[in-house]
Amino acid sequence: MTLLINKLSKIYNQNLILDRINFFVPKGSLAVLIGPSGSGKSSLLRIIAGLDKPTYGSVWLNGKEATHFQIQYRNMGFVFQNSALFKHMNVRENICFGLQLRKLSYQQIISRVNFCLENLRITDIALQYPSQLSGGQKQRVALARSLAIQPNFLLLDEPFVALDGELRRHLSKWLKNYIKINEITTIMVTHDQKEAVSMADEILILKDGHLVQQGEPKTVYDQPINQFVANFLGSLIQTPQNQDLNKIINNSFFFNDPIWLPTLANRSIDKYLFFLRPHEFELETKKTSETSLALLRGIIYKRYFVQLELIIPLFEWKISLQLGYFLFEKLKINSLTQTLYLKPRSKVFQRAYSVKSLDN
Repeated sequence: MTLLINKLSKIYNQNLILDRINFFVPKGSLAVLIGPSGSGKSSLLRIIAGLDKPTYGSVWLNGKEATHFQIQYRNMGFVFQNSALFKHMNVRENICFGLQLRKLSYQQIISRVNFCLENLRITDIALQYPSQLSGGQKQRVALARSLAIQPNFLLLDEPFVALDGELRRHLSKWLKNYIKINEITTIMVTHDQKEAVSMADEILILKDGHLVQQGEPKTVYDQPINQFVANFLGSLIQTPQNQDLNKIINNSFFFNDPIWLPTLANRSIDKYLFFLRPHEFELETKKTSETSLALLRGIIYKRYFVQLELIIPLFEWKISLQLGYFLFEKLKINSLTQTLYLKPRSKVFQRAYSVKSLDN
């Protein structure tokens, strides 16, 4: 079932909440909406679900205009941050409710409910009531209730926000696989950029009610349309600015690359910002023709990685790199006086998108 949003706008109390939003989600695809708080993500979900009406524009479901369809005729499952469970029903009864309305057989209901309980890891709380559940448990029950009816469309607003660690990773992977197998057209809102990149078939980035960029995760990550998108999707390293151009061209390890050289030769570096992602660099302990001296200025130990603060003295370039503990141990860094050498990973040299102008 396909989903099309056509020139959708929403004005509330004379404020423009959504401004001419257009996008298409193919059958069985998972589109992830990300953006700052107040960018219009939840408002867009509510309009698609039929809980709110647009001021202008239309919603099309499987080729039919459904802008004014009642909720019950959209065949949608939705999970919002307020799980909206029935307080007088236990977990099993909450999941059964939609199935009973559809008059499924007893065996069908039991089969679907048990499947959801097991895969969402809530079998042990099946007889508990919402007042007895944690926030993460309520989210999983709400998700189970939405999946049990086997909807054509699924809308998810931060479905894993109250979950941590292994459980969140497990459910993210399981849900993506379930959506693909059952061809459920899905839109999910998340504030977790890593989760968005790992789960999405396409990413849609909203800012101030505008759809700034849409595309496959790798494309949006590697080829951001502007500096906002580049920064929002993760750390980046900007090239040094206001330096002697000839000095950079003659000495820098990556500015000699044929991808970069034509850009630098026409002095585009004076007009634009360019960047590489931190993971596109590696550190070595020995000097080669492809490396530049890197002086260590600080070591910050995080839960899952070590952040190194470095300066490239050749053109006073300050950068931060994050290394996993295994790679950090291999460098055998004993003090801040240790000499290191920086170079881009080999594949960077073949990627034209490493050169990307970023407007403000």
